[in-house]
Amino acid sequence: MKKTVYLFTLTLLLFSAPAIYSQTSELPSEFQSWNEVQLIVPVTHGKDSKGKKFDKITATFTGILRIGRSNWDFLDNRAGITLDFRVNKYLTLMTSALYRKDELVKNQRRYETRLDFGFVLSKTWKNFTFKDRNMYEHRFRNSRADTNLYRNRLVVSHPIKHNDRELFSPFISNEGYFDLKTKKWVQNEFFAGISRKLNSRLTLDLAYIRNDSAPTNVNGFSTSLKIKLR
Repeated sequence: MKKTVYLFTLTLLLFSAPAIYSQTSELPSEFQSWNEVQLIVPVTHGKDSKGKKFDKITATFTGILRIGRSNWDFLDNRAGITLDFRVNKYLTLMTSALYRKDELVKNQRRYETRLDFGFVLSKTWKNFTFKDRNMYEHRFRNSRADTNLYRNRLVVSHPIKHNDRELFSPFISNEGYFDLKTKKWVQNEFFAGISRKLNSRLTLDLAYIRNDSAPTNVNGFSTSLKIKLR
């Protein structure tokens, strides 16, 4: 048990290091609330070697609302769909489309459509689950030049149990955005929170967030409600 706690704490520190270092950035910082709802629809099912049923193809419909500034403006609105194709328990292929409207700078509205292609590597070791998402993203941007990015997100989670019943799962994640034109890391998102399964169809994630990117660095709070329809 002590080794498990030690390993989780060490991993947390490793993830936190980039976020803590980024606090020295000269960009202004503000508090924001990031809110997300996911509707998860299994499309087709499969069975593993032990006959256990799993979701082979899954469609996820996402709505995102981010609010901030002193009068709690709607800063960032998004809607998207993601298709996941599970190859095996270690590898999942994914593609997604997302429409975004933001006003990160007051009275300057921007619009873009994002197309993503990538894969997720997953592995569970000693009750720690590691997920590494690698993604190519093309952004069609209104009145601005399009851009291409590589995004890498690593998530580590560990369930907390009592009497063999899972109470919640602490998790940490860090995602870097690499601009393929400028050859620079242009954004970093760090999350540290807990995931709680409310029932067989509902899961709630609550997390602290740190986002470093222009025009404003963000310290905030994130909520994500995941609803599995069937």
